[in-house]
Amino acid sequence: MFAATETAGLEEIDGKSDEKPIHLDGTTREMFELFLEHTFGRVRAGQYSIEELSNFLHFCDMYQCSHTRKFVVSRIHSTRFHFHPAQLINLAIQYNTGAIFPFAFKQLVDTPITQLTAQHRELIGNDVFTTLVYVQAALEEHRRIVAAEEPKILMHTSDCQDPVACNEDWHAIWWNGMARFLLDGRNPQPYREAVKRFKDLQFGRVSGGCKELMLKIIEHGAAFSHANQFVDEACTRLAEKLIFDTSL
Repeated sequence: MFAATETAGLEEIDGKSDEKPIHLDGTTREMFELFLEHTFGRVRAGQYSIEELSNFLHFCDMYQCSHTRKFVVSRIHSTRFHFHPAQLINLAIQYNTGAIFPFAFKQLVDTPITQLTAQHRELIGNDVFTTLVYVQAALEEHRRIVAAEEPKILMHTSDCQDPVACNEDWHAIWWNGMARFLLDGRNPQPYREAVKRFKDLQFGRVSGGCKELMLKIIEHGAAFSHANQFVDEACTRLAEKLIFDTSL
C-alpha cells in the first residue's frame, strides 16, 4: 500500500513513518497507551486513577472495544473501595456501565448528606441526589420505628415463669439496647451490628426460651430486610432511568 502510494506520486499517508503517524482524533496519548497496556499484556500492577479509567472507557466506547471495556469495568469493580461512590456513579451514568451502579448507589446511601460536597452533587446529578435524599429520609424513619417498637413476645415458652415480668424486661432491654445502638447520635450502628451487640446484653427476667425464640425472629430480619429491599428497588429504578443497558 505504501509502495503504491509512492509510485503514484501521491502524498505520503499516515502510518508510514514516525514522522507521519496515524492520527486518532479525540484520543490522547495517555488514553492510547492504556489501551496498549491491556492489548499487549503489559497491565500495570498498581492502581488506575479515576481519570485514567474514565479516559479508558471513553476510548473503548469510541472504538467499540467491547473486550477491553469488560477489562476496564472489572478493574473498576475490583478497586471500587478506592473511589468515592459519587465518582463511580458518574462513570456508570456517563459510560452506560450498570455493573458498578448498584454498589456505588448503596455506598452513597450510607454516606451522610452533610459529607457530600458541591462537586459530589455535580458528579451524581439531580436525579440521583433527589432520590438519595428521599431514600435516606425513609430509612431514617424506618430506623426510628424499629428502635421504638420492639417485636412482641406473642407466646411465651414453657420455661417462662412470669410472662408479665418477661414482657416488661424485654421492652426495657430493647429500648435501652437496640434503640440506643440504632439511634446513637454519635455512632449509630447498622442493623446487623446492632443485632450482634444486642445479643450480648443481659436480659434480666426474660426466660431463656423466650430470649432464644425472639433472637431467632430478629436474626430472620423481617423488619430489618425492608430497608435493604427499599434501597434495592430505588437503585433498580434509577438504573433503568439513567443507564441504557444495565447489563454492561
